[in-house]
Amino acid sequence: MMELRNRVVQVSRFGDPERLEVVDAPLPTAGRGELRVRVLASSLNYTEVLIRRHLYPQTMRLRPPFVMGYDVVGEIDQLGDACAIFRLATAWPT
Repeated sequence: MMELRNRVVQVSRFGDPERLEVVDAPLPTAGRGELRVRVLASSLNYTEVLIRRHLYPQTMRLRPPFVMGYDVVGEIDQLGDACAIFRLATAWPT
């Protein structure tokens, strides 16, 4: 069986936009108390420009490579154990 893959934008090194790379990564699995979101659209905003340049205080401990993308639109496609509240939310009519 083929492993499901995920395309992500990651920072390979701090600096200019050329340091961003689109790479294939393993598809994560939702753990206990977690859910997985299938991203339908994403953007990189000004906060992520600061993160890429290593100027954002809340992420100063991050070391490349790491994945970018705080601003996403998607749908829940997997629930981990203990996610009962999201089970109810996914049953809402669309």
